Amino acid sequence: MKPTFSPNLSSSLQEKIAKYLIEDEVVMNWSVLNKCILMLVLASLVHVIWIVWKVFVLLSPELGHWINLPLLRFQLGLNIFSLIVFIGLIYLCSVWRKNVRAQQWLPYLCVAIFVISLCRDGYVIGVLSPATMISYISLVTVGLVLFKRKIVYYALIPATLYLALCGYLSLQGHLPYAPIFYLDSLPYQNMFWVVTMMYFIVPILITCLILFEILLSQWRHREKLIQHLSQIDPLTNALNRRSISACLEKLERKPITSYALVLIDLDHFKRINDQYGHDKGDETLIKVSEILSQIIRDSDVVGRFGGEEFILILNNSSLEKAQIIAERCRQAIQQLQLISDAGEKIQVTASFGIALSNTRLRPQQLLSQADKALYEAKACGRNQVKCYQDFFNEAKLC
Repeated sequence: MKPTFSPNLSSSLQEKIAKYLIEDEVVMNWSVLNKCILMLVLASLVHVIWIVWKVFVLLSPELGHWINLPLLRFQLGLNIFSLIVFIGLIYLCSVWRKNVRAQQWLPYLCVAIFVISLCRDGYVIGVLSPATMISYISLVTVGLVLFKRKIVYYALIPATLYLALCGYLSLQGHLPYAPIFYLDSLPYQNMFWVVTMMYFIVPILITCLILFEILLSQWRHREKLIQHLSQIDPLTNALNRRSISACLEKLERKPITSYALVLIDLDHFKRINDQYGHDKGDETLIKVSEILSQIIRDSDVVGRFGGEEFILILNNSSLEKAQIIAERCRQAIQQLQLISDAGEKIQVTASFGIALSNTRLRPQQLLSQADKALYEAKACGRNQVKCYQDFFNEAKLC
């Protein structure tokens, strides 16, 4: 199918790229301090969840025999203090968002404080508990996606060593394991412990999954835009040579399909560049590309094959149909209204060479035939359409 490109596709693509690659759209391309704000907001929500749970336990006397209440009250104070610190850091990141020095050191501070708070509460509820493990894996993975590795590993390596050491010392009996709980049975047999773990796990897991989905969707969309950009010529919005080669390879795998190749070369294009300037040369190429795109059918393809050379792939076409389309294109280019900066009309014409596919020819051979036909059109005076037929002698074209 012919790509449905608008005449102003270059500016349109630039707008799309600006929209999806500026920091206000794609999370991965946010400034580092904006990412810190996102992380700190998530950290604040985590602490709010912990605060709510601890307040609930304190207001439920029947749960007192399962909980180390003095430690719980102390941890509640630390959570409130941490929440205040995170809100303060959010303010600093917002105020110093464009400060170069703050962008260098503030992310390390934000990540370090966040990780310290997680390690502290992770030890209190058990370093090997499901909540700690899932939080550790999910948040570390999100951190590696959002931040540079050195920022994450700067805090991750000490945190990992800390959790491993706490686990080892608990196993050796030197430290209590999950000191905030008093469990008189196996943890998984205690409904309070199970519900508590789920309460800690579910919000973090859902938040991380949503964030991952957002990042993945934006990444995929950006990849599609980049792939699209790699397939077109940035000046004319026609397919580039690599895309044309891919189209020809696809046609080669369908030998039954009949198609025609039309090579187009603008006549005396160097004179336009030299006499009127390269900006007028670029304008000529853009206008010609627009003309070709408007005339060919939806099933056809137009591409820029070289500097001033274009190519048409006319699918399911006979030689007669290809000649009709090529002639319409030639006339439209000849009638092109192009004015120089001095008000002088710039005459633009083009020569066309046509070759029709058959089962015995590969696309490169067909291109060679179309090129010979184009050469003949130029040799015969330019601004003409010539076709190549294999039942003619190569020295004499139709």
